[in-house]
Amino acid sequence: MNKIFVVFLLLFALACETGLQINTECVMKHTSETLRMETTLSTVDHLVVNLTWYWVWSTPESDGVIIERSFDTEFDSIAYVTPVESLMTFFDTDTSLQPNAEVTYRLSLLTGQARDEFCTLTFTTPGAQHFFAPDTEIIDIAAGDSLEVVFSMLPGFDSTSIALYETSFSDIDSLISTPVDELVEMLASPLVDTVVTDTMLYIPGADTLIQTGSVYVITVTSSKILDLITDTSIGLRPFIRNLK
Repeated sequence: MNKIFVVFLLLFALACETGLQINTECVMKHTSETLRMETTLSTVDHLVVNLTWYWVWSTPESDGVIIERSFDTEFDSIAYVTPVESLMTFFDTDTSLQPNAEVTYRLSLLTGQARDEFCTLTFTTPGAQHFFAPDTEIIDIAAGDSLEVVFSMLPGFDSTSIALYETSFSDIDSLISTPVDELVEMLASPLVDTVVTDTMLYIPGADTLIQTGSVYVITVTSSKILDLITDTSIGLRPFIRNLK
């Protein structure tokens, strides 16, 4: 059997299993992440789309790659990636990205004044998490209380987990003013971290687990996992225990 045909069949099989987009020039994969922080005063979204591609046969001799993006029918040029290398990547963090929205990227090689489109891909960004409880930033916890977490389950995701973190912040305003992507990076050593299959979780011993003087954050994380591709949606709900 022709070797080129065999390679093409293998690449096609890989695409079917992983969701990679493969053509005769490159292998393209995309991952996306939606972060949402909810408070009673505001909802802050931060989205990241990562495009990574490598060339099937050889790296083309071109000046760079033009990346265009569209939310409808019109494309806008958003980036120029150079130099052209065997493995290339681009992160899109533009504020125009929205949760659960269809987006199309078009990539073209630029060689002198000539443009050669080599990849167009369309996908939907992950939806955003929503909390029903806690529904306020200041909560009362009596002796023997459990902490109730209620949220809406995102469809189409493989797993969902809930975690509780104690932060280094002592007031809600300081935490809220921190960019949500930076805040996620700060969260470490969860007090609780569990996979859930329901939209409600009771965390026992909240009266001893949660102290006054620190801001806590509940996260709900959903992941959609394929080989080499992971889409993620993370919701954050900050709160502080009432001093009374």
